[in-house]
Amino acid sequence: MPGEFDFDGDVAARLHDLKVQREAKHQLDQELWAPPEWPTSAYEQLAEEPPEVDWILCDLWAGNGQINAQKKAGKTTLMLNAARSLVTREPFLRRFDVNVGPDCRVLYFNMELTKGQFNKWLKDMEVPDEALKRLVVYHSREHGRLDFNSDAVVEWLATAMRYNGIEIALLDPLGSFYDQPNGDPNAAYLRWWGRLEDVVREANLRGVLIAHHAGYSEDAANRARGASAMMDKPDVNLTLRYNVGEGSYTDAPIDNRRYLSAFGRDVDVKEFELDYNMRTRKMYATGGGNRADAEMIREAGRAWEAVLLTEQKGEKPNKGELFEKLGWPMTGTGAAKVNRWYRYALQQEWITADASGGKGKAILHMKGRRTPHENWKQNLRNPATEGDGDG
Repeated sequence: MPGEFDFDGDVAARLHDLKVQREAKHQLDQELWAPPEWPTSAYEQLAEEPPEVDWILCDLWAGNGQINAQKKAGKTTLMLNAARSLVTREPFLRRFDVNVGPDCRVLYFNMELTKGQFNKWLKDMEVPDEALKRLVVYHSREHGRLDFNSDAVVEWLATAMRYNGIEIALLDPLGSFYDQPNGDPNAAYLRWWGRLEDVVREANLRGVLIAHHAGYSEDAANRARGASAMMDKPDVNLTLRYNVGEGSYTDAPIDNRRYLSAFGRDVDVKEFELDYNMRTRKMYATGGGNRADAEMIREAGRAWEAVLLTEQKGEKPNKGELFEKLGWPMTGTGAAKVNRWYRYALQQEWITADASGGKGKAILHMKGRRTPHENWKQNLRNPATEGDGDG
C-alpha cells in the first residue's frame, strides 16, 4: 500500500550506516595513529639513567597525586599552600622539601571559587612577586569549564601548557573536570583518567595534583567519593581530615587543626597534625600526632577544668561523678577510650586521685601540680567563627 512503513528495510539501512561509520572510524584511527618509539631493554635503561623517584614534594608526592578531603576541611587552602611551595621552593607545610628548579612554572585550575575570592586568598599568602610570575591561574567562571572528553580541549590544553613552559598542574576540584555517569562509574572514570594521562604526556608535565571530596562517615572520609578506581589510579592519595567531636560527619570542624596522611607508590606518611595561620592562610606541620591524640589532649584538659571548678566549690569528685560531669561513659561502648583520656590526665599530673581515705573509701580527685598547656584549649576553637575559609 502507498505510504506503508517498511520496518525491515529501514533496519537494514540503519545497520548498513552503522557498519560504514564503524569502518570509517577504524580506518581514520589507523591513519592518525603514530607508533611510539620501540623501548630499549631494561638493562639498557638502567645503564642509561640511574633509577630514582622523581619527587615533586620529597617523600610525599611524585607523578599524579590526589588530595581526598572532607567538606570544609580546607582542600583549596592546602592546594594553595602546595602551589606557593612549588613557586617559592619553601618546604611544603614546613616539613617536605620541594624538588623543582628555580624557574618552575605551575598552572592552577581554579574551577570552584570566584576569581576575586581566589585572588584574595592568594594575596593573603604573601607570595613574592617573582614567584607569582611563575604561577598561572585558570578561572573557570571567567574562562569556562574544560571537558577532557573533547579532543579539541585536550589538544589546546597540552599545546598551551607546552608553549608556556608549565611543569606541574593543580586541578581543583576533580568534580569540575569529571561528570559522574549513570552507567559503570569505574569504566567512565578510567576513560577520563586516560585523557588526563594524554594531557600530562602531551604537555610533558612532571605531574598533577587533584583536589577531590571524600565521603561523610568515619571510614568514607578516608577515601575518594565516587568510583573505587579514584583511589587506584593516582600514584599517591593524600587524606585531609578534621575532628568533628561527637556530632555528625556533616558538621563543621570543631577546631583549626587538620590532619594529613598519604599512601601510595613509595609513599607511606602516617597521619600528622597541621595548624593554620588565618592571616596568611599558611598551613604547617605542628609536630603533633593524629586525631586520636588531639582528642585525648582536649578531653584530658576538660577533666582538669572540671576538677578545678569542683574544687573551687570545696568539693572533690569521685571517678563516677567526674565522668558524669564530663559526659564520659563508665561502661560499654566508648569506656576504653575515655579511660585512656582519664589515665592521660593523671599521667600528665593535671589531676590527682586521692586514695588516702583508706580501703573501701572512694577515690577523690583534685587538681594536679601541673597545668595543661594552652594547646588543649586551642583544640576547642571553632574556625567557622574566626574567618577560616574552606576551599
